[in-house]
Amino acid sequence: MKKNFENKNQSTSSILVIFLVSISFAFLVGYGFYGYGIDFYSGYQKGFEWNKVNATGVNFLGYKVSTLIINGFHFGVYVVTFILSLSSGILIKEHLNIKHSYSLIFFLIIFIIALHTWPIIMSTSNAMRQGLAMSFIFLALVSSLRKKYFTMILWAIIGMFMHTSGAPLLLSVIFATMIITLQRNLPYKKKIIINFSIGILIFISAYYSLDFFLGGNYQQSRIIAGDFRVAFVFIGLSYISLTVFHRVLLDNSLNLTLYYFSFIAPALLLNGLNWQYERLGMMMLIPYILSFGSIFNMRSYKFYLFLSFMLLLLLTIYTGMYSEGLT
Repeated sequence: MKKNFENKNQSTSSILVIFLVSISFAFLVGYGFYGYGIDFYSGYQKGFEWNKVNATGVNFLGYKVSTLIINGFHFGVYVVTFILSLSSGILIKEHLNIKHSYSLIFFLIIFIIALHTWPIIMSTSNAMRQGLAMSFIFLALVSSLRKKYFTMILWAIIGMFMHTSGAPLLLSVIFATMIITLQRNLPYKKKIIINFSIGILIFISAYYSLDFFLGGNYQQSRIIAGDFRVAFVFIGLSYISLTVFHRVLLDNSLNLTLYYFSFIAPALLLNGLNWQYERLGMMMLIPYILSFGSIFNMRSYKFYLFLSFMLLLLLTIYTGMYSEGLT
């Protein structure tokens, strides 16, 4: 009884912290404390009419939210930042709970550092629609981990209308959740063989589908000054390889989603979609960091998490994402 009461208090306090930090961060970003992204200046600040012709189908809701202007005041950047912060905080907290490593102070430190790293800070006013899709991927993953499947599907549906990239990633979350349920009682060696086979099929299907629909008609570009392709290839290959030695990397829907994503992403790269490949990598980078932490014990996990997010923050600064990406 006492333990349940403590857990309830812990949950209430952490939700309050996430909410307050998210509100504060949204005000700082909206006020212009960090500057604004190039996409914001060139488009989003102009309102929905800026790109109304493309704001259809799966892109409609993302454009609507990110360009939201009421009485001449741009609310969109505040709303996007708040949703980004809230969802990332919920995902980080969930993973800390899974690893039985939650403490309010440690969570707050990791949360604040994460908010200032590339995936979040560049999505607040630059890759705003991708950031919204990423947020609902985080929420769908948390709902899946909690076995709240109706909520997972709800977040997935909303996320799919934020940006084109949301659909394949959110469908991966749903697919991974289904496979986890079906494989629950299988021996681990069979899980490795089956999931690797599924991964290869996903890669082949994605590669030839993209090749067919694009027909070589794509644009090669970078996100900013750096080239992150090799880093993301290394992350994906490492993740697939480590599943052979660490069964925990295939034991829940978050980990299995990343496993399948590690097969999907190279299909974009091999079709010359460099910019798209890096953006998808950006969207899944925080889940990757958390998931890799699954292989460590409690003490090592905390050290790894702090070190990983600190390194990501330093790389964010070093590659010019504050000096060039936000002005």
